[in-house]
Amino acid sequence: MATALDSDAGASRAGAGGGSDGPIRRSTRAVRAAGYALLALLAYVPVLRSDPGRVAADTKSYLTLDPSRVLARAWSMWDPNIGLGTVTHQNIGYLFPRGPYYWLMQAIGLPDWVTQRLWLGTVILMAGLGVLYLLRTLDVRGPGAVVGAMAFMLSPYLLDYAARISVILLPWAGLPWMLAFVIRALRRGGWRYPALFALTVQLIGGVNATSLVFAGLAPLLWLPYAVWGSREVSLRRMLATVARIGVLTVVTSLWWIAGLWAQGGYGIDILHFTETIRTVARTSTATEVVRGLGYWFFYGQDKIGPWIEAALSYTQSLPHIAASFALPAIALLCAGFTRWRHRAFFALLALVGATVAVGAYPFDAPAPFGAILKGFAESSTAGLALRSTGRATPLVVLSLAVFLAIGVSALAERFELRGQRWASFVAAGLVGVLVLFNLPALWNGTFYGKNLQRDEAVPAYWQRAIAAISGGDGSNRVIELPGSDFASYRWGSTVDPITPGLTDRPYVARELIPYGSPPSADLLNAYDRRLQEGTYESQVTAPLMRYLGVGDIVVRNDLQTDRYNLVRPRQVWRDFAAPQSGLGTPSTFGSKIPGAAVYPQVDEQALAFPANEGDPPPVAVVPVTRPGSLVRAQSTQGTVLLAGDGDGLIDATASGLVDGSQVVRYSASMTPAQIRAAVRAGATIVVTDTNRKRGRRWSTVRDTMGYTEAAGETPLVKDESDARLLVFPVATDAAATVSEPRGVARIQATAYGNPVTYTPEDRASRALDGDVATAWRVGAFSPVVGERLLVETKRPITTDRIALVQPVTGPRNRWITRVELRFDGKDRVVRTLDDTSRTPTGQVVTFPHRRFRTLEILIAADNTGPRFNYEGLSGVGLAEVGLVDEAAGAAP
Repeated sequence: MATALDSDAGASRAGAGGGSDGPIRRSTRAVRAAGYALLALLAYVPVLRSDPGRVAADTKSYLTLDPSRVLARAWSMWDPNIGLGTVTHQNIGYLFPRGPYYWLMQAIGLPDWVTQRLWLGTVILMAGLGVLYLLRTLDVRGPGAVVGAMAFMLSPYLLDYAARISVILLPWAGLPWMLAFVIRALRRGGWRYPALFALTVQLIGGVNATSLVFAGLAPLLWLPYAVWGSREVSLRRMLATVARIGVLTVVTSLWWIAGLWAQGGYGIDILHFTETIRTVARTSTATEVVRGLGYWFFYGQDKIGPWIEAALSYTQSLPHIAASFALPAIALLCAGFTRWRHRAFFALLALVGATVAVGAYPFDAPAPFGAILKGFAESSTAGLALRSTGRATPLVVLSLAVFLAIGVSALAERFELRGQRWASFVAAGLVGVLVLFNLPALWNGTFYGKNLQRDEAVPAYWQRAIAAISGGDGSNRVIELPGSDFASYRWGSTVDPITPGLTDRPYVARELIPYGSPPSADLLNAYDRRLQEGTYESQVTAPLMRYLGVGDIVVRNDLQTDRYNLVRPRQVWRDFAAPQSGLGTPSTFGSKIPGAAVYPQVDEQALAFPANEGDPPPVAVVPVTRPGSLVRAQSTQGTVLLAGDGDGLIDATASGLVDGSQVVRYSASMTPAQIRAAVRAGATIVVTDTNRKRGRRWSTVRDTMGYTEAAGETPLVKDESDARLLVFPVATDAAATVSEPRGVARIQATAYGNPVTYTPEDRASRALDGDVATAWRVGAFSPVVGERLLVETKRPITTDRIALVQPVTGPRNRWITRVELRFDGKDRVVRTLDDTSRTPTGQVVTFPHRRFRTLEILIAADNTGPRFNYEGLSGVGLAEVGLVDEAAGAAP
C-alpha cells in the first residue's frame, strides 16, 4: 500500500469542532441490525452447541447445584464449609450478578447446562456490543465496526477462562464499556456516564479485583490523553470527571470491597499458596500475548489430557497458529497505514498492555519493567495479588480490534467512494472469516473441556447420602475423606466438592490449597496426608474427630483416584469398614462405583488386595460416637502442652497421650512465661520431633513436605514453589525440629527431587552419607543444567582430586556428562564424566593441587541435552562425593 488510508476527517462529533473523525460516518439501520444479529448468533449458537446436556465445572459448582443456598450464604464473610471455617471474600462476589442470574434461571425451570451456555454467550455478546459502543463513541462506523467487535469478542483470550472460571471474563467484557463511558463522561460532563461507569464496575468487579485493575488501565490512560493528547477537555474538567467517577464507583462497590478487606485482614494469605510468579511468567511471552494468549494454565496438562482442550489448536495446528499471528499482523498494518485521530492512544494502550502482560518474563532475566513487577510481587501482598499479569492481555486485544475496525472501515470507505460498495463487504467478510477461523471452538465444541463436565443430575446415591447427613446434628460438622486435589468423581468433574452445596451442615474436606487458619489447615493436612501416604493409624480417627467437632465421616470412594494418584478406594474402605473404637456402623450408599479408571493403577498396592475382595460402596457415612460440638467450653484441667504441630498431635493421639477430651495447646505459640504458668497449673508436656523446619508445596495432596533443614539455613537459590504454612509465625528456629550436619559445616543444593513434589530422600546430604544406595537427585522430568551441590567443610582442606559417583540405584535414563567445579566460589575447573562415574566405585576427578573450604559441583551438561519437554526423563545427581584432606589423611 503506497499511500496511507486517510480517515482523519475532522474533530470528534462530541468534541468542540464540527464534523466527525470516523472512517465511515453513516450506516443504515438495516446494516446495524444485521451486525447486532450476527454478533448475537456468534455469541450464543456455538456455546449452545457445545456438549448439550452436560454441565461444566465453571467457577463455582454450587451455583448449578443450589443457587438459593449460595445467595443465602454470600452475605457472610465467615464460611464454615471450607477448611474448618475460613474468612473468604469470594462468596460475597456472587451476590451480584451471577448468583441472582442462576437463581432466576433455576426458578423458571431452565436446565443448568442451558443456564451456563446462556451466561457465557451473554458475556461474549456484551464484549462485542461494548466494542461497537466504543467505536460509535469514537465515531468509527461501517463494516469495520462489526469486524472489530468480532475480533474482540471472539479472541482466544476467552478460552483461558470460559470453561473453568468464566467469571474472570467479566472485566474483559466490561473493558470497552468502561473506556467508552469515561470518554463520554469527559466530553459531555454530568453524572450520567460516571454513574454508568460505576455500575459497570459493580457488575464486573465483585469476584476478581486483579482483572478489574488491569482492565481499568484503559480508562485511566484516556484521562491524561484527553487533556494533553487529543486536547478534547481541560484539566479542570478531567479532574471533576475523575471525582464523580471515583465517588460513585467506591459507593456502589463497597459491598465487595468490604469482602476484600475482611479476607485480607482476617483470612489466610491464600495468594501465598497458589501459582507462583515464576509459573505465571513462564508462558507470558510477547508473541503469545499478541495472539491473545499467555495465561500459564492454558498450556497445562495432566495424564488425562490438556487442562484446556481448546489449547491444542493454538499449539499443535499450523493453520490455526498461522491465523492467530496473521490477525494481529493485519491489525498492526491497519494501524500503520490508516491515519486516525486516536491511533496514538490505542498504540500506547497496546504497548502498555503488552508490557504489563509479559510481566516478569523471562523470570531469571526480566526486562527493567518486568524486574520492577517481579520485585513488587515478591515483596508485598498487593504485588502478589497482581502477579497474574496475563490479565492485562485484553488491553492488547482491544487495541488490535480497534485497529482492525478502522482499517477495514477506511478501506470500505475508499471502495464506496469509487462506487464499489460490494467490495467493502468482501473486504470485511474476508477479515471476519479469519476472525472466525482463529477460534476453532466455534465449531469443534471445545468451549467446555470434556474433563470438566458431568451429567445434569447428581447420582442418586449421592443425593441419598447427603440427605442422610443433612438430618444429622447441626451442632457438629461433616468431614469427607480422602482429600483430593480437586473434586473429580468417576461420574464427572465438579472441581468443588458437591456436598457443601447441597447441605447446610458445616463441612470440611482437605483440598489442594489450605484454607482456614494455618494451625487448622496444618492439622487437617497432617491427618489426610497419612491416609494418602499409607501411614494412617485407625486409633487416631475418633479422638481427632472429636477435636474437630465432626459428627459424621463421609467416605467417598468414587473419586478419580487414578487422576491425582490418591489413596486407593479399597484401602480407605478397609480402614473404615472395620469396627473402630469411637466410630459407629457405616451406612453405605450405592452398589457399584460408576465408570472406569482412565489409568488403572496396577502395581504392588493393587496386586496386594485379594482377587476375590469386592469393590467398596461409592459412598459411606460413618458416625462418630460422642462427637464434640463446634462451639464448646472445656476445663483447663489436664491441659496438654504439645511441642510440635499437627503431625505431633496426630502422633500423640496415636500413642494414647491425648484422647480428644483434653485442651491441647501448642507450646510454639506460647511465650516462656505462659508455658511456665501452664506447667505450674498442672499441664502435661508432650515433646515431639514435629514442627520441623522444612519446605512445603501445594501442588498435590501427598509428598508435599521437604527435608528437615538446619537452624538458620537459607536456600542457595530461592525456591518459588516453597510456600511454607506459618503455623507459628512469631516462633523462631529454637521452637522447631532442625537437623545438625555432621562432619561438614553444611551441604546444600540449589534443588532436589522434582519441581512438583518434595522428595526428602533426594536431599543434598545423601551425597555425603557414605552410602552409594542413596543419592542427591535433581531434575526429574525437568532441565538440570545449572543445578549445583555445595559442600562447606568445617576447616580448609588440601587435595587435588575428588571421587564422584552418580546414582547407581533406581530407574535411570539420564546422567551427568560434564561438571564444573568451583573452589571457594572463584576458581573453576570443567571436567567430563565418563562411564566409571556410574559405577559404585565412581570416577576420580583430578585438578591442580589447591586448598579450599567450599566446593561447588555444577551440572554443566547431561546426555540428553536441552529439550522442549522433559517428561519421562529421570533425575540426575551424585550418590557420593569423595573428599580426602591430604593434611589429615581422612575425609573432612
